[in-house]
Amino acid sequence: MSLLAVLLALAIGTFLVARGQLNDGAVPSARSLLAPGQPRTAMAIWAHPDDEITSAGTLANLAREGATVVLVYVTRGEAARDTGYSREDLAEVRRKEAQAAGATLGAHAVEVLEWPDGGLATADGEAIKAVLRERIDHWRPSLLISFDERVGYYGHPDHIAVGRWARELAREDNSIRRLYQATLPRAMIRLALKLVAAFRDNYPSAPEAGLPAPTVAVPIAGQASVKRRLLDVHASQAKVIADVQPGYDRVPAWLYYRLFDREYFALAVSK
Repeated sequence: MSLLAVLLALAIGTFLVARGQLNDGAVPSARSLLAPGQPRTAMAIWAHPDDEITSAGTLANLAREGATVVLVYVTRGEAARDTGYSREDLAEVRRKEAQAAGATLGAHAVEVLEWPDGGLATADGEAIKAVLRERIDHWRPSLLISFDERVGYYGHPDHIAVGRWARELAREDNSIRRLYQATLPRAMIRLALKLVAAFRDNYPSAPEAGLPAPTVAVPIAGQASVKRRLLDVHASQAKVIADVQPGYDRVPAWLYYRLFDREYFALAVSK
């Protein structure tokens, strides 16, 4: 065997070991989160434009398989810091980025609401749920995707509030048959606590207060280029994205999303 072949074999072996250590092979894999026989409409409810990055490959998969995908953002994300924009200008910039994100993912519709960014924890939850309930009644999704209500992915109060409302709405007697919450396996949480400032600064130290354990993993390597383009769509959030997706801009997308080749979810409501 030539030296080049040996080096290539070592590189592939190292890559496979790293991928195995990051992912949880015990979590069942599924290509779609839609329940068999249910209407093929999926709604994702997020706090801010760019939150959909947590589930971008899955959402793109749903759109590719012919599902109607609807993205709903409760705020315009105007409170983000260090962007160079005023709050008013940033709200409009991020609204446009949300629309572009929907187009990138193949979403059927994007709806950006205007509750205050950074203020959802103290906002009128019943008023917000009333609007979200109306959107659910309009689109009749059988699948809902959102944050968890315990830690909101990494501890953001807006995410936690949205996760709580999503669970409450999913439990109602409506079209929703499944609610999945974006989450991570333990190995990825440990890595995020080392590399991602948002996790280091906000994630709870007690394991029982953290993310729910994943119940399903969705393979997303086939959507690598889509997820990479999505990151560029949110140009106003370049600093944040560089934090939560470390090294994404220095590694080819086809390789990066073969290392991080799954998105994880916890089934929170099933009817």
